[in-house]
Amino acid sequence: MPVYFVDTWFFIAFFHKRDPEHDMAMRLGRRLRESIFVTHDGVLLELLSFFSAHGEFWRREVATFVEDAIAGRVYEVMPMNRELFEQALALYKRRLDKEYSLVDCASMVIMRERGIQHVLTNDHHFAQEGFTILNA
Repeated sequence: MPVYFVDTWFFIAFFHKRDPEHDMAMRLGRRLRESIFVTHDGVLLELLSFFSAHGEFWRREVATFVEDAIAGRVYEVMPMNRELFEQALALYKRRLDKEYSLVDCASMVIMRERGIQHVLTNDHHFAQEGFTILNA
């Protein structure tokens, strides 16, 4: 079964019907439904932060989604522990010429460790690191 890493972009576009890339995220979700999806706590933290200003309804919806994701019903969620944080920080320091976020660096570390090549995102930083972006 194919394995894909899921970045914050996909979750936001999937939930937010007014996002210009919502339809693309929906198509990807349908096309890849029989796959394994991996993400991590940092991505879910970004998702919760994004929707924090969208009102009580969206905070509840996204919080419930994150609880379900952590429970492993659809996604394998890797913990953002000290070891991952330090590995992400080391990559961040090695790429000072890039604009990678620490969450992106943690994602890239996990992807390399797990041998995951494909990522659901629109973030060109992943392509800069040699990963394949699936956004269409």
